[in-house]
Amino acid sequence: MSYTFDHIETLIARSLEGNLNPAEQEELQSWLEEDDANRRYYGELQKTWNLTGAADVDITPDVEMNWASFNRKLQATSEPTGIVRSFRWYAFRAAAAVLLLGGAATAWYMLNAPKQITVQTAANETNIIVLPDGTKAFINKNSSLRYAGNFKDGERAIHLEGEAFFDVVKDEAHPFVVYTANTRTQVLGTTFDVKAYAVQPVEVFVLTGKVAVSDHKKESKEVVLTEGRKVTFGKDQQLSEDAISNHDFIAWKDNIMVFNDEPIGHVIRKVEALYGVKIVAEESVADYTIKTRITPDQPLEQVLDVIAASATASWEKQGNVYKLNRK
Repeated sequence: MSYTFDHIETLIARSLEGNLNPAEQEELQSWLEEDDANRRYYGELQKTWNLTGAADVDITPDVEMNWASFNRKLQATSEPTGIVRSFRWYAFRAAAAVLLLGGAATAWYMLNAPKQITVQTAANETNIIVLPDGTKAFINKNSSLRYAGNFKDGERAIHLEGEAFFDVVKDEAHPFVVYTANTRTQVLGTTFDVKAYAVQPVEVFVLTGKVAVSDHKKESKEVVLTEGRKVTFGKDQQLSEDAISNHDFIAWKDNIMVFNDEPIGHVIRKVEALYGVKIVAEESVADYTIKTRITPDQPLEQVLDVIAASATASWEKQGNVYKLNRK
């Protein structure tokens, strides 16, 4: 959606005053969700508005004239109407003018910056996308990938929650960087996997090439990984390097589920999501650990046979529910 800056300014002010109607609220929310820069801008203005809450006298400082001059340079638009002029209103505009100190070019960037694209996957799906530079991203289940609609100057930034495998197009002038909640992984051209689910340690696996991993929240030693190596960012907030011992780490790319000594209770949750069924297991069966691989072309009945045999159990179907019971 396209916005003029005066219009957004009006919506923000009306929002801070609590005077937005439902349609305006929805429009402002859409603008906020478009870009982190928009949300940061709104947040700074909100801070100024709150700080000036105690003052509410009608004055007309030079800020009004300066702001009008700024707007004329930005674009020829009419003065917004329907907003009470108060000290807080002028303080709000003063803060906006400071935030936009770069002039019309800065405002233009905020309103016309490359659109952020977010790709999300559900619990039972994976996805393959091609990024603007030609890089292929294989996105695992329960994951989210956010990136700019086009890569221009600077780094090719990717924001990841969950897991994704990248086959990166080489471009030495524009480093490819993957950000998670805690780590920053930079490459020039390689194939690697980043696993960054919220309740698990962050792991980076390198299949080919070389990557540099660091904690982007604080100063820390950078770990450079080469082919066959991985790094883990654990609860101790430290980066730990090791050789890749489990070469099934990207089996999910081909929709293959690999379980190594995993409780059957966890396994059947994933099988439920994959096949869209309900499975119930006795406690003694659910706690039993299993080693197996499940491929997407396997019939559900065959998968249940394997799981049951591993726990010396049997299965039966009752209505729409599959039940695993100890023999």
